[in-house]
Amino acid sequence: MKQLALTVVFSVFFSVLTYAQNFKTHAVKEGETLESIARQYSITPYNIIRLNPEAKNGVKPNTILIIPGDNQAGLSREEKQEKAAQPEPQEKKVERFINHKVRRQETLYSLAQKYDITEAEIKRYNKELYSRLPQKGEKLQIPVYEKVTAESDEIPVFGETVPYYVKPAEGTWRIAYEHGISEQRLRELNPDMNDVLQEGDTLMVPFVPGNDKKLVEKDRYNYYTIKPKEGFFRLNKKFGLTQEEIEQLNPEVKALGLQAGMIIKLPKEMTGDLKVTDGRLVEPFSLLDSINRAEPATLAVVLPFRLEKMEYDSLELAQKILDRDRLASVSLDFYTGVLVAVDSVKELGLSVKLKTFDTDGDSDRVFQILANEKLKDADAVIGPILPDAFNRLARYAAVDRIPVFAPFSNKGIDLKDNVFQTLPPDDLLRSQMISYLESHAADKNIILISDNKNVPVRNLLQTRFPGAKIIAPEEREFIRLDDINPFLSAEKENWVIVESNSVPFLSNVTGVVNSAVTDEYDIKLLTTLKGSAYESENISNMHLSNLEFRFPTVDKGSDVSNPFSRRYEKRFNTTPNRYATRGFDLAMDILLRLGYDKNLYYVASRVSETSYIENKFDYVRDMEGGFYNQAVYLVKYDDLTIKEIENDANLQSEVSGQSSNGMPTPQKR
Repeated sequence: MKQLALTVVFSVFFSVLTYAQNFKTHAVKEGETLESIARQYSITPYNIIRLNPEAKNGVKPNTILIIPGDNQAGLSREEKQEKAAQPEPQEKKVERFINHKVRRQETLYSLAQKYDITEAEIKRYNKELYSRLPQKGEKLQIPVYEKVTAESDEIPVFGETVPYYVKPAEGTWRIAYEHGISEQRLRELNPDMNDVLQEGDTLMVPFVPGNDKKLVEKDRYNYYTIKPKEGFFRLNKKFGLTQEEIEQLNPEVKALGLQAGMIIKLPKEMTGDLKVTDGRLVEPFSLLDSINRAEPATLAVVLPFRLEKMEYDSLELAQKILDRDRLASVSLDFYTGVLVAVDSVKELGLSVKLKTFDTDGDSDRVFQILANEKLKDADAVIGPILPDAFNRLARYAAVDRIPVFAPFSNKGIDLKDNVFQTLPPDDLLRSQMISYLESHAADKNIILISDNKNVPVRNLLQTRFPGAKIIAPEEREFIRLDDINPFLSAEKENWVIVESNSVPFLSNVTGVVNSAVTDEYDIKLLTTLKGSAYESENISNMHLSNLEFRFPTVDKGSDVSNPFSRRYEKRFNTTPNRYATRGFDLAMDILLRLGYDKNLYYVASRVSETSYIENKFDYVRDMEGGFYNQAVYLVKYDDLTIKEIENDANLQSEVSGQSSNGMPTPQKR
C-alpha cells in the first residue's frame, strides 16, 4: 500500500515537473498591464487569466505571473517536426502613422505602452531616438500596423472583456469610443460604475489590442453620439455632411449602419448649434426644464462680513469701514446678489433655506462655525473667500461630502474631492486665448512685447508663431515709438501681443501702441492673460478701446437693462456691481443644479456649461480630485464697452436665452 502511495506521489511529481517545463514566470513591472504582458509573449489576456485567476482584476507591480511557455519539452518527434514546419511570422505591415506631439514627462516606455508597440518600433521610424530621448514638443511618427487575424480555439474570458484602469480626467465617452462600443454598452458591462470616474477605477471593456484602438484626435475631429431615430437626413441638416462623407470618416457606420449610442467623428469645423466639451459635441437644453420642485435645498454662505466692527448707529461710520475694508465690502456686494438669486428660484417654485455665517476675516473663526455643526445639513456651501479659511472649512465638509464652492480665488485652493473652484485657472485662460490666436493669426502681422517677468510666456508664443517680431526691452522697462514702427505692416492687420502685469510698463506700452495707429497701420492689442494691473487708473480705457483690446476672462460685461439688474435696483435702490452680479450668477447656478439633483457630483457629470448674466460654469474633475470651472469668455473692447468675441467653431461658445419669468435661462449641455 505504501509502495502504491509512493508511486502515485512520484507520478504526480514528475507530471507536474514535466508540465511546468512548458511555462515561464513573469515579474510584473511598474506600468505594465495585462494587455501589454500578453502582447509581450504573443498570447491573449485569457491565457494569462486562465493560469492566474487573480489577474482578472488587473496586475500589480512585483507580482509573479505564470506564463505559457513556447519550449518543446514533452513533444513527440512528429509534433516537433510539425511545429518546425510552421511558417515564420511575417513582418508587420504599417497601415498608417499617427503624428504624436511629445508632452512633458513622456518617455519611450510610456509611448510604447500608450500605443501598444515596442520601443524599438518607435525608434525604427524616428531615427533620432537611437541617440537621445524624446523631447517635449517634438512630433514623432507612431506606426499603426495592419491587423493580422489568426485562428484560435481559445474562448475569451468574460465575453471578450478585460480590466481597464481609468486614466486621469478620463470620461466614459472616450473609453467607450476607444473600445468600439457605446456608452450604454459600457454601463451594461459595468453596472456599478461611478457617475464621475476617478483615476484608477477598474472597468471591464472589450479586449482590443492597443494599436487597434480608435484614437481620439481632438485636434482634428469633434465627436458626436448618435441619438435614437437619428438618421443621415437629420445629421445632414445638423452638420451639413452627406452620408458618404460620414461613412468615409467612420467606416463602422458603413458596415453597421447608424445606431443609437454610436460615437462618430466629424471634421473639427463641424459643430452646428452644439458645444464642444473635451472634443465631444453636446446639445443644449434649458436646465429650468429639469427642476425637481418637491425637493427643498439648503445653501450655506460663509463670508468675512466683519459685522462685529460695524457701527450700526451711524451709516456714515459703517460706510467708512466698508470703504477701508475691501474684503467686507466685496462680501456684502456678493451677498446681495445671492439674496436676489434665492428670491428668483423661489419664484420658480423651488424651496430654499439660506444659512449665513460671518468669519470676520479670521481663519480661526471657521472652527467656531464648524463646532456648532450648523453646516452639516447644507447641500452646498459658498465660501469662505480667503484660501486658508476656505481650505479649513472644505476639509471639515469633506467628511460629510458637502460640496464647497470657492467664490473668487483660483490660487491657493486645495482641490479636495468636495471642492468646486468656480474661477477657471490662469493656465486655462491662457490656453484658450492661444487657441484663438492660432486659429486667427495666419494672415496677421504678429508683434510680441513682454517685460522681464514674462519672458517664458513670450518664448512660448514665439514657438507658436515663429515669424513673430520681438520687442524685448530687457534693460529699460519701457518702449518707444521707434521700437515698434519698423515692425508694422501696411498690408496686414497688426496684432500686438503684450505680456505684463506691471502698471508702469502697460501704461507705457498701451500709450505707445495707440499712438502708432494711423490710416496706414491697422493695429489690435491682445494679451493671453489680463492681470490686475489693467484695473489701474493709469491704464487708459480709451487706448484699450481704440486698440480693440482682446483678452480671456472669467466674466463679461452685461447690459444694465437685463432682468437681474432691474430686480436688484428695485430691491437695493442701486445698480449691481460685478461682485453682486457674480453672487447672483453663482448662487443661481448652484440652486438650479440642486433643483436638478441634490447630488452635485452627479450633476457635474451630467450638466455641462450653464451661462447667466456675466458668468458661466462648466465643471470638470481635476486630476487631484476636485472640480474646476473650464468655461472661459474671449472678449474685446468695443467703444468703451466689453463684448464677447464672435463665436468661432473651434472655441467654446455661449448659448443664452430668457425664461418665461424674465430671468436668464441657464443652459445645460
